[in-house]
Amino acid sequence: MHTNGEKGYISADSHIYEPDDMWTTRMDKRFRDRAPHTQALNDADYFCLDGLPPAPTVGILGVAIQEKMAGEGEVTSVLRRNQDCRPGAWDPQARLADQDLDHVRAEVLYPGAGLLLFSIPDAEYQRECIRVYNDWLSDFCKAAPKRLIGTGLLPLRGPVEWAITEAERAARIGMRGVMIPTDLVFHDPQYQPLWTALQELNLPVALHPGGALQFPFGEFTNIPTNAWVVENKITPMLRSLSILLASAVPQQYPGLRFVIVEGGIGWMAAMLRFMDHWWEDHRKWLQPKLDEKPSYYFHRQVWATFEDDRAGMQTRDLLNVDHLMWGSDYPHTEGTFPRSQQQIAHDFVGVPETELCKIVWDNAAQLYAITGA
Repeated sequence: MHTNGEKGYISADSHIYEPDDMWTTRMDKRFRDRAPHTQALNDADYFCLDGLPPAPTVGILGVAIQEKMAGEGEVTSVLRRNQDCRPGAWDPQARLADQDLDHVRAEVLYPGAGLLLFSIPDAEYQRECIRVYNDWLSDFCKAAPKRLIGTGLLPLRGPVEWAITEAERAARIGMRGVMIPTDLVFHDPQYQPLWTALQELNLPVALHPGGALQFPFGEFTNIPTNAWVVENKITPMLRSLSILLASAVPQQYPGLRFVIVEGGIGWMAAMLRFMDHWWEDHRKWLQPKLDEKPSYYFHRQVWATFEDDRAGMQTRDLLNVDHLMWGSDYPHTEGTFPRSQQQIAHDFVGVPETELCKIVWDNAAQLYAITGA
């Protein structure tokens, strides 16, 4: 189905970039003077959250793609201004036009700077910021609900009941999935009511790089930037997936579906075999106790996305082809827009057409109940 891209692909990992006035106009008056906002400094615009250092997110998350498009793939700097952001990052009509340009028929949407909301230390302030974000994204998706698929955020600084309430509300306002921090202690007993509620809601539970309780821009500043990107994108997802599989949460809640987003998939087969080997040799004393190998729960309950991962395609038979999903990562600099067709053609060389169709369309359509896109 749609292997040539003429009718479009489904991107299981795309992003918005929040407009400057999202929180300053929508937040409850109690928090209005602390609303997330953009601060223009000499070198770039920075995203500011109360209690956290300013973050130069806009260049990576929405602007530098313009230079990449104009310069045959090369980006000279990620220090940019919000006003230069590609309009499709926050204007739904411009977004649909960019989907058409890139042969994409639907996208599952994640935050831009809003990924940092999980790091906010003040629980009540975080809860209000997330409420505003979810409301705005719901409004954005209403422009084309068959093509714009929202993923809501859950507040996890405060009582777990707050997260449950927001998950239920997210489902009511049209979100097709929810997102939790990558560094959550999944097996902490306090989260058992949350897992029960999410299983009953039947919402996919996403984990995305940059969305962590620990502020991601402050930990790896003493290493080269290219290595920092690995530390910020692949390493947290490897750690998160391994802890999730070892936590027994998938075992205890077999109806939960987890999505490892944007961390790539080429490393997963090696990690799963390593975990299985340890389970085979040490399962009698490992805690929490797993009745099956970690890979069993991975194959049953974990989905994963990638944008440019030839290694992943070459090891796909060791994963679950029914749970792998391509994503364009629009409008990020490392994304495939507007050359997704060419990237897919490169990465999927030798992949049978039936499997290609699953990965670029069918798997995401089934997971998120996307019809008629």
